[in-house]
Amino acid sequence: MNDVKKRASHFILSAVVYAFGCEEEASRLSSISQILTQSDLKRVIGNAEYHKLEPLLHCICEDCMKLGYPLHIPDSFLDHLSAVYDRELARSAIILHGARKAFSALEHAGVRVVPLKGVYLSSRFYEMEGARSFRDLDLLVERDALPALNEALLGSGFLPHPGRPSFVPAPAYTVYFLPMENSDLNMEIDIHVGLHWPQEYFRRTSLRPEDLWSEACPYNYEGTVTWSMSLEHLVITTLLDVAINHRYALLIKFRDIVEIMHKMDIDWASVIEWCQTWKVVSFVSPGLSLLKGLLAYSTDLTDNLSIPVPTYLLLKLFSRELAVEDLPDRRARAFSPSNLLFFLLADTFRERARGLIHMPGHILRGRRRF
Repeated sequence: MNDVKKRASHFILSAVVYAFGCEEEASRLSSISQILTQSDLKRVIGNAEYHKLEPLLHCICEDCMKLGYPLHIPDSFLDHLSAVYDRELARSAIILHGARKAFSALEHAGVRVVPLKGVYLSSRFYEMEGARSFRDLDLLVERDALPALNEALLGSGFLPHPGRPSFVPAPAYTVYFLPMENSDLNMEIDIHVGLHWPQEYFRRTSLRPEDLWSEACPYNYEGTVTWSMSLEHLVITTLLDVAINHRYALLIKFRDIVEIMHKMDIDWASVIEWCQTWKVVSFVSPGLSLLKGLLAYSTDLTDNLSIPVPTYLLLKLFSRELAVEDLPDRRARAFSPSNLLFFLLADTFRERARGLIHMPGHILRGRRRF
């Protein structure tokens, strides 16, 4: 790793596990910022944008300043982070306006929904407002409730979004949007009856939406009742999302886990047990290993993870290509050895063999667009 990449990565990874209000963390990050060159900062900006960390970095800069350990970075960089933060805060306000409208209508219709990803994580776990951006509202809904959901959303002003992918059966739609009066702005709702994965992963795992609902519980969101996954299911699905949809190349997802760890105690034994039940250990264990590595950059969180890592050769080869220090420069769609090896991971020998058979097809597609 060259010096520019090393310094930029050290700064980004330290920011991902930064603890707000901790003087030791602020002092350490301030010291790291003193040695950043212009080339380092250019790399930091590019990686922060890709990993959706810019609002978080803005909040960190503000916190370090408040604690008396300002970051030694140019005003132009601070202005850029501030502008992105303001833009995402405005976008979030529009989405949250629609979320409140949707939750109220769905509660009145007796439809259970679990808000997923950014909206739920931001409101439930993130300490700093605006540190976690999001682009839409993802909702998990039971398949039998789709007709009632469709009627409730249409009745409260939402419309089907033309041209969007379709994953859920009629009469419901996969994507709805809420037009804003006298404005070109709108917010979108993305409906899930499971997890939006490439189809092959439903064959490679045994995760069932019914299991998620079996441990879901009511959650009060600003006066309306919605539902939430169990803490352990939330951790697993977050790690599955960063694995299967992003091939571990989205650091904001690891920050999500860090925010959860700051707020609540995770039953890691239960996490592993569910991973074994769902046959997703091959996907979650690399994410947990990366999380262990990230915690080495924190002075606030301790590493109490005990990870049973599968020992088959393909996973060992994949793990060698997946270093914590390389995460800031990692890209989900890069045509790389580790991204190719990812298609060979599975908890069962049968699915690993099937992945090997289909590898030539992945290579051919990768030459065009991975």
